[in-house]
Amino acid sequence: MTIPTANESPPAPLRRRRGWRIAAIIAGIAIALLGGAYYLFRSVERTVKDAYAVWWAADLVIQHMETHHGAWPRSWEELHATERSAYKGVASTNLDGSWTAEFRPRASIEELRTRVVIDFHVDPTQLLTHPPPSNGPPFRVIYLRDGRRQHFVGKEPNAMIREYLQWKARQDTVLTTP
Repeated sequence: MTIPTANESPPAPLRRRRGWRIAAIIAGIAIALLGGAYYLFRSVERTVKDAYAVWWAADLVIQHMETHHGAWPRSWEELHATERSAYKGVASTNLDGSWTAEFRPRASIEELRTRVVIDFHVDPTQLLTHPPPSNGPPFRVIYLRDGRRQHFVGKEPNAMIREYLQWKARQDTVLTTP
């Protein structure tokens, strides 16, 4: 085999091998990019579903307390009854207990059970007695099963519960003050 000079093109077998190498490199890069895009899509999808799940769980707990004279739910079955009667339109609770019109998906109780943990042994009156930490949630009674901390801004579930309880305490004070 002769080595081509600068003015000659390489022999056909060498050109074919080089072509296959370039094709393999391009295919590898394409597969890596597609795999990365798929991973990113699934990660974002999971994050969004988790954030909606803890938000909806907090809304259901608040709705349950509203309709059961401040009683904390004791089981998923109690929340399931609340979920069946809960308003599923375009509104949600704000941190101060008011409602805001919006659109967002609501997860079923079955899906919430797979994603979210709710401490059903909580005395809501005790939740207000502990001062909140300087950063992070004020307590941990609603959280993701996998331990991640995903939520939308202003919709951290434990902060929503605390703000609701504070709002309710202010309302009770206003109602009972002569």
